Amino acid sequence: MDLLRTLIVDNYDSYTFNLLQLWDKEDIHKNVVVIRNDQFEWDYFVDNICPHFDNIIISPGPGRPDNVSDFGICTRILQLDDVPILGVCLGHQGIGSVFGAQIIRARNIMHGRLSPIYHNGAGLFNRIPNPFSAVRYHSLVVSNEDLPKDLMVIATTLDNEELTVMALKHARKPIYGSHGTCSFSQIPSHILSLSAFPAIAGIPPSLSHTTTPLQIVFNKLDDDCWRDPQLIFQQIVSLDQSTLGTWWLDSARENDTQCQYSYMGSTPASSSSFSVSYLTKTKQLQLACSNGRLMSKPLLGSTTFWDWMTDITNKLNSRIKSTVVMNNNQIICDTIPFDFHLGMVGFFGYEMKIESLPGYVVPSKQQVSNHKPDAAFIFATQAVIFDHRERNIWLGCLIRQNVEEYILDDIEQEVGINIGISMEECMSWFRRMDTKIRGLKKNLETSEAIAKAEKEETEPITPHLFPSFAAAPSQTAFTPVLPSRTYIQQIKNAQSYIQSGESYELCLTTQFRHTLTSRLPNLLDLYLYLRTHNPAPFSALLNFTVDNLAILSSSPEKFIEVNRLGEVEMKPIKGTMAVAKGCWCDDKENCDGGIKCRKGAERENKKRVRELDSSVKERAENLMIVDLIRNDLAQICLPHTVKVPKLMEVESYETVHQLVTTVCGQLRDEIDSVTAIKCCFPPGSMTGAPKLRSVQLLDKLEFYTPRGVYSGCLGYISLPYITRSNQYRQFTRGTAKFSVIIRTVVINSGTEVSVGAGGAILHLSDAKEEWDEVLVKSRAVIPSVLKYLNDRVFSQPQLLQQWSSG
Repeated sequence: MDLLRTLIVDNYDSYTFNLLQLWDKEDIHKNVVVIRNDQFEWDYFVDNICPHFDNIIISPGPGRPDNVSDFGICTRILQLDDVPILGVCLGHQGIGSVFGAQIIRARNIMHGRLSPIYHNGAGLFNRIPNPFSAVRYHSLVVSNEDLPKDLMVIATTLDNEELTVMALKHARKPIYGSHGTCSFSQIPSHILSLSAFPAIAGIPPSLSHTTTPLQIVFNKLDDDCWRDPQLIFQQIVSLDQSTLGTWWLDSARENDTQCQYSYMGSTPASSSSFSVSYLTKTKQLQLACSNGRLMSKPLLGSTTFWDWMTDITNKLNSRIKSTVVMNNNQIICDTIPFDFHLGMVGFFGYEMKIESLPGYVVPSKQQVSNHKPDAAFIFATQAVIFDHRERNIWLGCLIRQNVEEYILDDIEQEVGINIGISMEECMSWFRRMDTKIRGLKKNLETSEAIAKAEKEETEPITPHLFPSFAAAPSQTAFTPVLPSRTYIQQIKNAQSYIQSGESYELCLTTQFRHTLTSRLPNLLDLYLYLRTHNPAPFSALLNFTVDNLAILSSSPEKFIEVNRLGEVEMKPIKGTMAVAKGCWCDDKENCDGGIKCRKGAERENKKRVRELDSSVKERAENLMIVDLIRNDLAQICLPHTVKVPKLMEVESYETVHQLVTTVCGQLRDEIDSVTAIKCCFPPGSMTGAPKLRSVQLLDKLEFYTPRGVYSGCLGYISLPYITRSNQYRQFTRGTAKFSVIIRTVVINSGTEVSVGAGGAILHLSDAKEEWDEVLVKSRAVIPSVLKYLNDRVFSQPQLLQQWSSG
């Protein structure tokens, strides 16, 4: 049988590539191409594209089919003669609209919810179970009243005892439409004529092999060298006279399976490193070198920062020729247990969506983000690595080989510095670090400064402290950008968009801001408060000296991870309930704060976990983002490899219980780590679905205020791990691991403090409960800031007087 050729017309939906994954299971079809609904002019499409395909699928999408900006060329496609067409969701509604049916609001909005679908058992539904269960994503339906004679209903479901049209067939043309999506994997190939899709073009360009090679050297310290990471950062790394800043990717939550490794580093002048920051509004790169050199350059034409990062990391990757693992100056093996092998450490802020989302246009009303970077990274040439499980410490260093013959290549000219240090400098650094670490006491309590901090931090921070701090000096007040009344109104506006079919789910956010009148006396102390009272698997401290920007994060959510084998994993969090704290005794008057009190809180938390796990609204919220992420990964992964091994499991943290899902896949060989991040950015758990339309609506709902760092992602893009088995590969991918930037304190210019929080809005959402959820999430962070200010700043008269004078 000849291969059938299928054209998918994508209506800018976040689930299109999920359908491709299902259709790809039909082995006899291998030619599928995806285009956007506005990618080509109609005449060009009819003459040059349509004749080359045997059938057309019109994808789901936001909006209405009678709106040309939503449906593009799809209306005219449906008017073609004798072209087999399948319309899904919006495509299904378009079939109804084009042939004379009314498109009306559904009695029940169905976003991320299951329904039984009853069908006629013929044609499209031949040999499909009757009924079958399908996930529904629509707030509009084709009215079954006065249905035109050309349209035949072939599947329905019951909503409040009323029939809802779920599938249509044209009486004379080979045109089908369906709202349900789960049935496609079962529909026989001779009915659907669907096929696999080709690999996305864009194999990384061949890289120069005439440059000076680089080598990564790791030194494993002896077992008796273990010291607490907090102690090493405080007494060694943070005192290292860094020119570009310091960083700490901190697995601060004990006994968490995601928390085996932590990484930290500094950038002294001798480190031969650089930092880069980027502003989307001006397309300007700011490059700073550890030797003090500063450069600024624009990205020209259509080049994006994602392109620049891809190019620079691929060039760096190509120069890594080997990895050496040592102990006591002896090479011991060529295997290491962790996935960070030096490289880029930093963040992509939410506004990087401007350059990652196809079809996104910056609104004319968009506010300026205070000239602060939308992305910033430090290139780490040295690092201290902690294996918490095995209690081992490793040191890593990037070595520049053939130093005497070293000539600046294009990458050094780009960043302005010779990358890497000599082997002699590396070994000297190893010896100095070993001596410094051995000189530290083994326990935190033996350090007088830290012992004092620990003593002050023994009092637990409970949620009630958040509002009570209104009584503290006025400088401690955090003010929401969207006050409660405004936020609640925007929730209702968001629900109006959802009811109109513009989106399935909108992740509305706001930020709590506070302006200090003086810089904090110790940024690290504030971070230690945060990690003590809200430990999280993806805690982090990033201090960008050049950009005057600090990020203190206690995020529980993994955005994306790419390992050495090219396996990619995402863990979206959607669905939140506060952890019960304080007294939950039956007899509160006689509570002694002991075992009975703790057991009462345990019972209440078990009850809350059950409620969260069974919540229709919370599960729908999670499921929609899971499907969005499956779609994102389907664009960059091998067919059939996108899986959901864990669906909506409850994970409990210090302040919240949350529903967490794991989605994984196998990247195609030509997809590098930066491209993988870009294709999934911004995090779906911070946007809603469909992603593009939701982001556009959120711009309006949030009054065109940039989110900045918040809602972006933070982590590392590693250099590759080169062993004897892979050193001759033409393309070697580095690893990557990023968290979603939530539960995070951002400090701009030393005094501008902000904490973001928000939640997913569904048609099922209760506005008051959604605002309460915002407060719950903000209370994971803000009380730590306020307690730090109260303990460390207002307790010091000279600082208090200085602050009050503002």
